Amino acid sequence: MSLGARLGRPQKPVSTAVVWIVACVVVTAWGVNFAFAKEALNQFDVGAFNLIRFSSMGVLGWVVLSLTGGVTPVPREHRGRLCAVAVVGFCGYVFGFSVGLSLTSAFSASLLLAVVPLFVMLFTSLGNRRFPAPNSLVAVAVAAAGCVLFVTARTSVSIGWGDLVTLLVAASYATYLLAIRPLVAHFKPFTLTTYATTIAAVPIVALTVPTLGSQDWSGVDATGWAAMSWVVIGPVFVAWSVWNWVLRHLDAERVAPLLFTVPIKSGVAASFLLDEQITGGQVAGTTLVVAGLLLNRRATRVQDRLERRAVSPYDPEQRPAAGLRRGRTAGG
Repeated sequence: MSLGARLGRPQKPVSTAVVWIVACVVVTAWGVNFAFAKEALNQFDVGAFNLIRFSSMGVLGWVVLSLTGGVTPVPREHRGRLCAVAVVGFCGYVFGFSVGLSLTSAFSASLLLAVVPLFVMLFTSLGNRRFPAPNSLVAVAVAAAGCVLFVTARTSVSIGWGDLVTLLVAASYATYLLAIRPLVAHFKPFTLTTYATTIAAVPIVALTVPTLGSQDWSGVDATGWAAMSWVVIGPVFVAWSVWNWVLRHLDAERVAPLLFTVPIKSGVAASFLLDEQITGGQVAGTTLVVAGLLLNRRATRVQDRLERRAVSPYDPEQRPAAGLRRGRTAGG
């Protein structure tokens, strides 16, 4: 079997435990990434940071696809969605993430991005034209209060703007998660990431090339280049591709709670790597946000159980079978 086939859709069933372990590793990489990306942005301007990142990810992706045989045609029905995913996911989230992170702390950015599941709930409700359950609304209120408390704990105006940008980026990533579902089932993980990155790189590279003249290259040391190497390879090209593989085996709603741990992992990493101080207001805000997210998850599970109970007694597949079994017993 070729290497390309091994990287594609698995031929044998994969253990659910293995998928969960891989998902936990990916989320941990995302949590640690905030500290490394912040270190890179301390030495690189935002323009140079994104120019290097997107151009390098594009080259790396096509090298991997050429070696693994992952270059496949894009069906006509998927072209528009692929372009939309590239815009909201890579232009909106990946590029916007670096802009927001350059204006705020690594811990702040990770916390605000943890509200992505709430945006998913909101957008799903709007799409289905169905009002969220009361328990879900309580969860949203608790998490929103936590965001307000967290942001108001910051005193710098520039950081406040960074927090706002990051919150908008979270909404963009939620849109990406909802839009990518049909593509995950069709494309190999690395193929999908490479195609979307390439599309997004066109406007981003054109936008950032003029900013290279303002970059102080002499101020970039080995630590800065190491951090840049990590943000190119680890959190997006590899982690997003592996996350697509996870979504092939687990529903997005099941793995979403893992995102709740991102602020904790990022806060620990930032305190060790960046010597960032965590205030009491941030801790309280974190507690409320995580509580709101957990309440939202619990409300979703309760709603699912109620819907199953409401449908089960009237299931046309079950009732005749049960009656047939009773008839055989009586006749026997």
